Order: sequence, then C-alpha cells, then structure tokens
Amino acid sequence: MIDKLLIKKPFLISVISIIVIFLSVNYINLKINLNIGVDLTESKTFSVSKGTKSVLKNIEEPMMVNFYYSRDVAKTIPMIQSYATQIEGLLKRYVNLSNKKINLNIINPKSFSDQEDQAERSGLQGFPIGQDGTKLFFGLTATNSTDDSEKIAFFDPSRGSYLESDLTNIIYKLNDVKKPKIGFLSWVETMPPMGPDGKLGQGEYTILEELSYFYEIEFLEQDVEEIKDIDLLVVYHPSDVSEKTEYAIEQFILNGGKTTIFLDAYFEKADHSNKVSKLENILKTLNVNFNESIIADGLQATRLQGNFSESTSLQTVLKLNWPEVRENSINQDEPYSQGLSLVRLISAGGLTQLDDQSELKYIPILSSSEASMEVDFEQTQDLISLINAFQPSGIVFDFAARVSGNANSSFNQSDVKKDNHISSSLKPINVVVFSDADFIRNPFWARIENFLDSQVIEETADNGALVTNIFDTLTGYEELLTIRKKQSPFRPFTVVQKLQAEAERKYLGQEQELQNKLNDALSKIQNLSGNQSGEELNLSEKQIEELALFQNQVEVTRKELRLVRSELRKDIDNLGATIKTINTFALPLLIIILLFILPRRLGIKKRIGRKL
Repeated sequence: MIDKLLIKKPFLISVISIIVIFLSVNYINLKINLNIGVDLTESKTFSVSKGTKSVLKNIEEPMMVNFYYSRDVAKTIPMIQSYATQIEGLLKRYVNLSNKKINLNIINPKSFSDQEDQAERSGLQGFPIGQDGTKLFFGLTATNSTDDSEKIAFFDPSRGSYLESDLTNIIYKLNDVKKPKIGFLSWVETMPPMGPDGKLGQGEYTILEELSYFYEIEFLEQDVEEIKDIDLLVVYHPSDVSEKTEYAIEQFILNGGKTTIFLDAYFEKADHSNKVSKLENILKTLNVNFNESIIADGLQATRLQGNFSESTSLQTVLKLNWPEVRENSINQDEPYSQGLSLVRLISAGGLTQLDDQSELKYIPILSSSEASMEVDFEQTQDLISLINAFQPSGIVFDFAARVSGNANSSFNQSDVKKDNHISSSLKPINVVVFSDADFIRNPFWARIENFLDSQVIEETADNGALVTNIFDTLTGYEELLTIRKKQSPFRPFTVVQKLQAEAERKYLGQEQELQNKLNDALSKIQNLSGNQSGEELNLSEKQIEELALFQNQVEVTRKELRLVRSELRKDIDNLGATIKTINTFALPLLIIILLFILPRRLGIKKRIGRKL
C-alpha cells in the first residue's frame, strides 16, 4: 500500500527527500562544525569580507591565537554555545586564509585548573556561574613573534555583528606593518589622555583612540607654517586661523595631500568660545560655499525624550537642528558611504558649490531633505517654537562633500606666499569637507559601556564608521571598508517616525495655541481683579465664562491628543504585526514554492494512469 502511494505521489518523495537532506546537513554541520551555510543577511554579517582576506594574506610573521571557551560550563547556556560555534568556525577560516601563519589553540579551561589560571593571567575575564565559584571563560588572546599581544577579555554576544571586525582588527594590529600618518590640526582640545602603556586613553574623542590602532597620529601646532611628511591632513573646527597657517593647509592640498576638513556653523562644546569655523581662502580654492547658518531639517530630525515645555504635554519632540541623515540622503555611490544608514549631525551648516562652471568635481556625501530651513542658534533653543515657526525652503543643502580635480591657489597675490609657491595643483586634489565638527564627539554617536572589567563602544549612529571609511579610502586602505560596513545595524523605522511626526503636526500647534490663549486670559483676569488670588479673587460672570471656555477648549484638545496617540499606537502595532507575520511566514512560503518548482526542474513529473 505504501509502495503504491509513493509511486503515485512522486512529489511526496521529493518533499521528504529535501527535508531529510536539509536536516542531515544541519546535523552534520552542528556535530563537526564545517562552518558552511548561506549568508542571507543584508550586510553579509557571517561572510569573510574582502578586507579580512587581504589582511590575512599579508601577515608577515606567525601569530599565536588562543581561544578560551569553557565548553563544559556553557552547556546550559544555548546563546553562548551558538556564538562559540560561530567564533570557532570563523577562527578556523582565518587559519586557512592566512596560509597557516595563524596558529590556533582552542582551550577548554576546566574549573580551578592551571588553564583557568593561565586565562586570568592573560587578562581574560571569567564570568561567575553558580555559587561554587565556577567561572565561564569566553575570550581570546593573540601574540606575534615579537611578543606584542592583544586580547578580547570576553566575547559579548550582543556584539555579534562586530565579530569579524574585532578579530581582524587584532590581526591587523599585531602584523608588523608601517602605519599611515595623520596630521591632526585642531582648534579644539581633542587629545585624549595618555595611558601608562603609551596608548591614547579614554576622552571625549573615542574615535581618535580607535584610529590610533591603525594610524600614527601627530597633533600639529595651530600656527604651523609648513605641512609635510604625513599621509592625511585633518583640519578640525578652524575657528581662529592665521593667514600663514591657512596658506600652509592650501599648499599641502595643492601638492596632492589628502585632506579632511571639519567645519561647523555652531560648535556645541560649552567650554569652547569660538563657535563658527572660518576657512574662507581654502574654501575659495576648493570652490565650496559654507553657509554659516544652521540647517534645520524637518524630515530627518533627531527625536529627543523629556519634558521640553510647560506649554505642551509632549514627552518626545523633534530637534530640527540635529539632523539624522538617512540612507536616501547618503550618497551610496561613494565607496566609503555605501551601506551606512544613519549619520547624526549637530547644528551643521550647509555646503554648496561656489561656481557651477568650475572644473573641480563636487560630489555630495551627506545631504539635507528638501524640508530644510536656515536658522540661527537662538532659534534652536526653544524646540516647540522652532517646530511651529518651521517653513521648509525646498532647498537641499549638503552636510559633507568630496572635491577632486585641478585647483588654483587663492594666495597667488598674497604677501604670505613663499618662493616655492604652488599656484595650481601639481596633481588632482582629493578633499572631503564636512559642515559639522561636533558629530565625531562621543555623546552624538557612541556610548561607552562597562562589560566586566572592559569598556565596550555601543554605537548609536554610523558617524564613526563614515569617518574611518573616509580615512581608509584617502590613505589607500579601501579594502577595510568591507569589514566596517558590517558595523552599521541602524535601520530607522521611518514609517513609524512619519506617523509620529504626522500626529505631532495634528496637535502640537493647536495645543500650544490654546495654552497661550488660556495664559493670556488668566493674565488679563488677574490684572482686572487687582492681582488678587485665592478666595479673594472676584470675577465677573463674563470673566468666569471666558475662563471656563478656554479651560474646556484645552480639555477637548487634550482628549483629541489622547485619541491621536491611541490611533498612532494602533497604526504602529498593526504595522509591527504585519512585519512579524512576513518574517514568520516568508521563508516557509519560499520553501514551499521551491518544492513545487524543483521537482519540475529536476524532471520529476507526476505519472498519471500508470498501472502497477
């Protein structure tokens, strides 16, 4: 009977066969850790990138990597087991790609053993499990032939998307290669404290600490008159620049020096007095116009939480002068911005071309939406008033741009020019200009979290990734971009944000208008009553009616506000349910469809009318 059924149902055979093969492959892979699979993630989180392959291929001296994993202790922690399998598989892949230059030891330290003591001496952190003193070790140490060492004290599963980057960075640091040199010319105190090990410590500019692993950073004097022997010049918030220093910067650029410039329309650092950047001559050389007005963006504003005004019950509000530039306004054609999804800027100015007919090539990197408006800093201090007064100009401003091509000096007629003056660029220039300098400071893109005895950077925006990508590109390390792209998990729920903004437009102006009317009426009533209060307050019937009318209007508005919020929450819940349904059933549906298609592609056809 079963034989007859199978013969009459060849499609059933294909279904059962595919299921059996699928389960068998997964079982074999789980048991012997073949580390095979198809990476369906958008950012290719589980694939070895081109940049990693390049780093591993260029290892000059052997390295020793010890992966400490308390396998027995982790048996009751599925999340750690799964992450350990991923790490172990990736490390074995590194060994193969390094042509055996990496020697891998996988160590399972038993509780209270010499291996456990060795892990602790190496600086790894044991996570306490249970009451008997048992610890879970889940970290890595690496050393090169000259005994330089790096470690990951404990693999945090929440940093899964950073795994390849963290491992490759360690290999890169230990490989004995010459680091490119950055000349950092700043009018702001940016230098982090120096640690006892000679490395830069924690400061407000964590990005410099991160860059110091891959670059040699030289902090230049503000009055520098000649710039040479560096691979990349960084000019940071030039707010009080001498003509000689500006000339030195321009001559470096015209000589083919790669340069990144961070301007600012209002530098929001409390202890820094010069708020606006000035670099007029160089911007003329670059054919760039810098609008010193702050650009408010109605469609890409940062949403802040808190009680911002007594005149509104809002608990969140849009800060229009802090644009969160998203994918559609990020130039994905540029190699260093591909894959980035959110860059948060702080009171940025606007960039445009000075002359459209210039031979210089001007390529936008970050841009505002058309719902932009020029404002001054005073207008940004009252968020509610700014929202109510906001009038989109329809103009798209750039927040970052790349300039390349042949340029002419703006100092050809200046007294500061030297005998070896460069009047026209000796080779095509390559300069990136930002209209904001605040955005690389820690509070606006990164949170430093303590995990065990280590500090972990939790990124809230792609600011750091964009800057490091640009530096890598300008110094010739483009391949590293394929690693860092995986560090960009920011996918703003733009549909929800639009729903929230629409709800605010419905009630914000109305609520504040009524509140202002009520305050005005109460003020007039108090004046008419001789500024009396409490039980002594003597109001006429007309005044009482007027007061009651406004109070009623405010109550009605607040009821409408609650209704709008309720409808908003309903829309968000419905949207979330839809997305959850798609995520749950999309893959099974795809498999079912393939089960119908594959048998036909393989030539398996239903046989009709065949006699047994």
